[in-house]
Amino acid sequence: MKFTDLNPKREIGAHSLLVELGEFHLLVDGGMSPKDVGLASLPDYTRIPSDSIDLILLTHCHLDHIGSLPCVHRSQPSARVLMTPASGEILPVMLQNSYTVMLRQRDEKNVEEYPLFSRPEVDAVLGDFFPMHFGRTREFVKNGDRLKITFFPSGHVMGAASILLEHGGKKYFFTGDILFRRQHTLGGAQIPSMKVDTLIMETTRGLAEHPQNFLYEEELARLLASVIRTIKGGGSCLLPVFALGRMQEVITLIYEGRKRGILPGGFPIYCSGLGLAVVDVFEKIMRNRKKYGVDYTAQDPIVPPVRQDLRHRLAPSDEWGFRKRILTALNVRPLPRNRIKAGVDIRRPSLFIVSSGMLVENTPAYQVASSLLSFPHNLIAFTGYCDPDTPGGRLLALGPGDSFAFDALEFATTIRARVEHYDASGHADREDLLHMAHEMGPSSVVLSHGDGGARSWFENALQLALPTAKIINPEPQETYEI
Repeated sequence: MKFTDLNPKREIGAHSLLVELGEFHLLVDGGMSPKDVGLASLPDYTRIPSDSIDLILLTHCHLDHIGSLPCVHRSQPSARVLMTPASGEILPVMLQNSYTVMLRQRDEKNVEEYPLFSRPEVDAVLGDFFPMHFGRTREFVKNGDRLKITFFPSGHVMGAASILLEHGGKKYFFTGDILFRRQHTLGGAQIPSMKVDTLIMETTRGLAEHPQNFLYEEELARLLASVIRTIKGGGSCLLPVFALGRMQEVITLIYEGRKRGILPGGFPIYCSGLGLAVVDVFEKIMRNRKKYGVDYTAQDPIVPPVRQDLRHRLAPSDEWGFRKRILTALNVRPLPRNRIKAGVDIRRPSLFIVSSGMLVENTPAYQVASSLLSFPHNLIAFTGYCDPDTPGGRLLALGPGDSFAFDALEFATTIRARVEHYDASGHADREDLLHMAHEMGPSSVVLSHGDGGARSWFENALQLALPTAKIINPEPQETYEI
């Protein structure tokens, strides 16, 4: 196998992997960096000759994995796009929203090359959609060469998949973004116990270390307790979330907390934008669970030592899944944008569950944060990964009394609100990934989708755990023979 990481930087962002196996030329994902703009946000597709890709394999529908698909598909019109049926429903919603955002940013930020793709080009991607159902192996033939491909549930978000390639008697496994722990809205990864020759794995949480007694459910209870304390103290809460997956998970957590008597009522809950559009897709998928294969269970799955207490009051129930009726039960309201202004406090204690999860400029979360940050009775609580170079990452690196600038709003303020981080990530813990690697026993491990420090941790840990394996921390855009 020849392997090239097309992300121009060794970090989470424009995720796209070029894979060459015999006669086959594959692309795994076609992402876009959330913190860069214009052409700088794209993978380096200049390395790929026109109309040379046979198959584009999509792991899931976060923009750092799909944001540039129409761009690369434009130069690869013969490529079929393989994804799960659920991802096939989510993809157009995400890409059409991205197109709309680029139109706005073209004027706001004077980015001349925006939009990077058109609505018809999104339709063209869907025109080459080839559905991959979980656990069902498909064989592709090119010039007598044969390639088998199987998708397995990877947890993380609805429709997300890990991918097994079988070629020339060898097995190559791509984790994609993966989570073994069951969520309130989605089951955990279902990866069959198997031995592989090469493992290509995400490294997002390489620097995230848990205390020995850490429990996910206790972390959620701590988050809810902080929300309750803030509301009762007359303040408002902002939970910045990713529109796909995290928003639905957090809304369901609030619903479960209220249903189980942990979280009182009496305060308004606001959500916004893309996350609510995705809700309609979730409802369609959950109404047809069998059709979309969301209940797929692998025989003899790999089960890492996941830190989860299913007896806890906030543990996910057996009947997991997001349903639209939850919004009605919580009386969720659209964001009142005209009443939210930088430096002006929210009059009534409220809960805002809005995107983006990293407080990217000109998003609802960015706007709400500019209103809450100046006042000590308010709370901004992050629940997932924040790139250090995004506004959310920069805010988390500061402390009370420091100054924070909302550049896009031309507003700066002293940090007086509580700014907290809760470890409710949709990515697997590093120990769980090490366990998976040990179970699979690969002769080669390729690190991807992680910042430099996270990759370095995995590189060292894997050398100890798999002393005979070759650990590859690839340089961006360099081709490796594996």
